[in-house]
Amino acid sequence: MKYALVKPLIKLKKGLNLLDYSIPGALSENLKIGQLVEIPFRNSSKFGIIFDIKNETQENIKIKDILKISNQNPIISENQIKFYKWFCDYNFSSLNFLNNIIPLPMKNKIKEKDEKFFIYKTPFKLKNINSSILENKQFIFKHNFFDEKLTLIKNTIDKNFKNKKITLIICPTKIHIEKILSSLLNFYTEKDYRIITGLTHLSKLKHNEIWNSIKNNKLRFIIGTKISIFYPMENTKTIIIDESENENLNQIDINPRFEFLPNVLELSKINNSQIIFTTYSPNAYLYNLAKEKQLKLLETKEKVNTEISVLDMSTKYFENYLHFFTEEEVKNNQKILFLLNKKGYSKNLKCRDCNFVFRCEKCNSVLSIKNEKLHCYNCEKSFDAPITCPNCNGAKFNNYGVGTEQFTKIIKNNFQNKKVITIDKDNYKNLKLTNQSDIVVATRIIIDYIKENEYDLIVIPFSHQFLNNNFDSNEDFFELIAKLISLKPKKIIVQCIGEQKIHEYIRNNNYKSMIEDELNMRKLLKYPPFENILKITIKDKDKSMLDKKTNELYDKIKLNIGNNVDLLEIVDKNTKVRSFYMKYILLKYKDESDISSIKKLLNEFDIIEKNYFKL
Repeated sequence: MKYALVKPLIKLKKGLNLLDYSIPGALSENLKIGQLVEIPFRNSSKFGIIFDIKNETQENIKIKDILKISNQNPIISENQIKFYKWFCDYNFSSLNFLNNIIPLPMKNKIKEKDEKFFIYKTPFKLKNINSSILENKQFIFKHNFFDEKLTLIKNTIDKNFKNKKITLIICPTKIHIEKILSSLLNFYTEKDYRIITGLTHLSKLKHNEIWNSIKNNKLRFIIGTKISIFYPMENTKTIIIDESENENLNQIDINPRFEFLPNVLELSKINNSQIIFTTYSPNAYLYNLAKEKQLKLLETKEKVNTEISVLDMSTKYFENYLHFFTEEEVKNNQKILFLLNKKGYSKNLKCRDCNFVFRCEKCNSVLSIKNEKLHCYNCEKSFDAPITCPNCNGAKFNNYGVGTEQFTKIIKNNFQNKKVITIDKDNYKNLKLTNQSDIVVATRIIIDYIKENEYDLIVIPFSHQFLNNNFDSNEDFFELIAKLISLKPKKIIVQCIGEQKIHEYIRNNNYKSMIEDELNMRKLLKYPPFENILKITIKDKDKSMLDKKTNELYDKIKLNIGNNVDLLEIVDKNTKVRSFYMKYILLKYKDESDISSIKKLLNEFDIIEKNYFKL
């Protein structure tokens, strides 16, 4: 008797990735790894994928028979299976993500609505770049401008198509997909590509068509978000990661959660694919791989003409936000962008007598001022502004921090003859009004919508808003400036309160010194890429139950970890998210083998993030 390891395409408990099924004699000759089959599950039949075929089973219960083979040809390759298994082990994940990836037979072929993409041909002229760089197997392409990257992408697509191979382009967001495709439409038609952003944006009919087009090698290229790594790869020659420094590649609010770069590197290794990272400013992880000779770092030489000015506001911060910004400067710059990192009127309201800070009654988050009310951006609820302090009955309050709403008011008062608009999460619709405005006050939500040469001047009036306590804060801020430079403004002004090293690097556009400084600091503090940080999230609606669960897990981990693992203090932000209280346990370790003794324990928890250290 032979047995098959099957992943049922339904949601299972995290520990139940693969189940044993016996193979009836009638199916034994035709059954292959990677096929779609029908299996009995409880009182009905379900679809499943064959992950392995073996001669024995360790199950003590009666093993059910596979009912029938649904597809004679395997739907997934053995390399895909190899990657899926590695992925689950590395990311503490289940295989449940396959439930939304694998194409299933359709009973009724009714075409449903697919998500709309705003893709239209935009004028584009190719640059002259050295075609010999495509001979490199794995490399980072550090460029200054969009057209350099687009030329590299087009040359790669054409070279692979000559060899009857597909190019996969992975983008951080849907907006990046639209921007790249709009330029590529100068050279290709709709039949040459497919878009992947997960099953949720597709009808089942369209999803099946995309999967089969990739399998049958009918495309020139695929373009999609990070979920694309789970699709067929046997005909893919090159994986291009667009804007590899963009933090959206590591967003953890999708299922499955995973740290993108190590996973895509492993994918390319398993499939023997070429891999190219395009970037305006390589992150520390990639730069360190280049330093260790695991990747090549190739840079373009096109000159940057943007003037960068850093102004220290230490002595004049509260006197005048615009002390450097004169009417003459407004006249010399036709269009200006002020970039802030805080929406709303101000960050918080504080009692002047006792320093009491007003917080949300439900989640304990610091309240912002919005439309003359106290607003919680976590709960999205507003409260009436207080008359007196609940702590000391004082009636004098200070607003701390400057948001887009308050800054827009300041700008309008200073430049009454200019049309000013605000763009942030609360004023998203104003994006369509940028062409009609002279001055725009916005959060970084605007950046991916800006066209080259659209703004003559970009000002960051409060750079300290972008420099927080996260270990990658300096690197993140430098990446932001590099992205702004790529938009080709005439001038960038960065305002600071006390100049730091990062401001010096920005003034001189000195990437190498910045990243070397970052790596030295991270090595000293045992931060990524030198050691891993694992964040375990424990949540419960009951605060006392959460405390109990967290303490029990902490004690179990402490008892079982080896000497090479640092168990840090429990983090309690004392806030509520969607009615859940949350606590975090943080671990630091160097190698995967260091946590082998607690892997089984960790696999019981759904929310585990690796190296995405945002608390």
